[in-house]
Amino acid sequence: MVKSTGTSFRDLLVMASARGTSLRALKLALVVGSLLTVINQGDILLQGQAPDWLKLVLTYLVPYGVSTWTSIAKDLESNTRRDT
Repeated sequence: MVKSTGTSFRDLLVMASARGTSLRALKLALVVGSLLTVINQGDILLQGQAPDWLKLVLTYLVPYGVSTWTSIAKDLESNTRRDT
């Protein structure tokens, strides 16, 4: 959990959209999301049926969000340690 650091929402958005953070999160989301899609909807896809699109989108968004939040939390922790 990230302690309150007085960081603004705008600062968090800047950190989340940093090239390194977003690229790392995208790569992770593609790998993890694809694996979870095969596990959770592989049978439906193999039968030629349409997947549940909401579940499919969330399957990729959740790992992207987790990776992004982890990067932000690490950056905030590093900044806090450096400032003390």
